[in-house]
Amino acid sequence: MSLRLRLVATLGITLMLLWGLTAAWSMRDLSTQLETSLDQRLAQSARMVAGLLDRVPAAAWDGEVGETSTIPALEGVACRVSSLRGQVVAGTHPEMNDVLAVDDEGYSDRDHNGQRWRVYTLVDDDKRITVADRLRERESLLAQVRRAAFYPFLLASIGSLIALWWGVTRGLSPLSRLQRRLMSRDHDDLSALPIRGLPGEIRPLIDGFNTLLARTRRMLELEQRFTDDAAHELRTPLTAIRTHLQIARRVDGDPRREAMQQAEAGVMRLTKTLDQLLLLARMESEEIARGHVDSTRLGDALEAAMVETGSRDRCHWQASVDRLHAALSGELLMIALRNLLENAMRHGSPDTPIEIEAQEADGMAVIDIVNQGETIPPEQIVRLTERFHRGNHPQGSGLGLSIVEAIATRAGGSLRLASGDGIGLRVTLSLPLA
Repeated sequence: MSLRLRLVATLGITLMLLWGLTAAWSMRDLSTQLETSLDQRLAQSARMVAGLLDRVPAAAWDGEVGETSTIPALEGVACRVSSLRGQVVAGTHPEMNDVLAVDDEGYSDRDHNGQRWRVYTLVDDDKRITVADRLRERESLLAQVRRAAFYPFLLASIGSLIALWWGVTRGLSPLSRLQRRLMSRDHDDLSALPIRGLPGEIRPLIDGFNTLLARTRRMLELEQRFTDDAAHELRTPLTAIRTHLQIARRVDGDPRREAMQQAEAGVMRLTKTLDQLLLLARMESEEIARGHVDSTRLGDALEAAMVETGSRDRCHWQASVDRLHAALSGELLMIALRNLLENAMRHGSPDTPIEIEAQEADGMAVIDIVNQGETIPPEQIVRLTERFHRGNHPQGSGLGLSIVEAIATRAGGSLRLASGDGIGLRVTLSLPLA
């Protein structure tokens, strides 16, 4: 069932129930008021007759027997005037003695020939006046009044349903326009949907949809970037590996073994480049920004990074390294330190120490890794974190510092580079304290 039909059905049924209850209450009240009014009219008729009879000579009520006056009868109405001793002075329906012979004053109901009568008796001094209405006439009048009152309710109900359908249709028109807009879009259009002119109840839904579109667009951009980077960076290693394999197939002896070693080294570089690309894509997809943040001791991550890079003999570090804990998983912190140590070993002067300092500042764990070497010009410094930028050193994938910067940014930290004053490169990695 569509939303429009569901709204109209729910609101329509509710509206009809309310109209029905109102109509039933009104009809019940109308019936009560009409019955009361007719009873009052019956009593007023008796009082009117009593007023007219005040001019009748008193001898008529003293027990003198005389001829009873008969008044022309009207359909549905009866009347009788009698003395307190039961002498009938005048009346309309002599045959209705069972209805009009009432001694007690007030209202009562009587049956005559299968018809119901409403009777009122008034005792005025020495006179008894009895008037009666046939209930069939009352019921006919009540039915006419009910029909007269029912038709406006019926028209109001039908008009309310029409107005309800129009209102719901008009209220849902923004959704219809949004549907047509989405249907007319190109398949590759991931731009945000406009929210101007939309009802406030729909805007959170569109905001969530726009957020999903933005994330999808971001993921597609990252996927495209990864594909472009892989195609750009893997073409040369694959060509070199193929060349070495072709050489190994054509020669024998030492040249064959050397060609196979070169091909194996190319495969290893290619594998490392792919690992670095995948890691960078993971960082940029903001996966580490979700979930629980681990606490890692800086000394443990540094020890693992030195073992993996084989740089323990060249590294000199302070005891403060073991006291700091970073709000980052052990794996990511080790990867960041490993890339920094590899960069220092590859681009620093051979056989020179790598100085590692760590301190706490403004709620951050600040780690400095310094290597000796040639001073890097400022215009080169700003490009060191760019993808595949290798400077004057062809070795490596050119992704190490890019990955470290991505890890620091996602963790809420930063990466700063500096060179000069006898220092080849000073890398300052700031991470939140755990």
